[in-house]
Amino acid sequence: MLDLIKLTNYSVWANELWIGFVESNFPNDEYLLKRMGHILLGEQAWFQRISGEDPDRNIWKMMIIPELRALHRAHQETYRTLVSGNPEQTLAYKRFTGEEYRSSVADILLHLATHGVHHRGQMATYVSSKGVAPINTDFVQFCIVNGR
Repeated sequence: MLDLIKLTNYSVWANELWIGFVESNFPNDEYLLKRMGHILLGEQAWFQRISGEDPDRNIWKMMIIPELRALHRAHQETYRTLVSGNPEQTLAYKRFTGEEYRSSVADILLHLATHGVHHRGQMATYVSSKGVAPINTDFVQFCIVNGR
């Protein structure tokens, strides 16, 4: 359980840093805004499934920095609620492909962490190709910065 808390805290931390990095360096870059938005909109879709709602299918829409920040703030509380609740609870859901599955909330949270890492890696590669050093949001960096 402590590892799940640490991993969700890491995801929140890394997303926060990337939003700030994009805002400071590439505030109008469609590639970065779409990927950062996709990370957060993917989280939102899963959180909607967990709460029994139909998920918003538009997980690649263009978002601007204030929208990213607002959604990110809302997700911080959702993460806290989910990890402090019953993460072993199993949830039946439909993927966007229509396939039906069952997963624990813990597995969904692990999925969200790895999904975010994947897309932040794409973002790091992209900014490097633009001649800008990406920020370090490795998990170990999170542990060092947060004294864990």
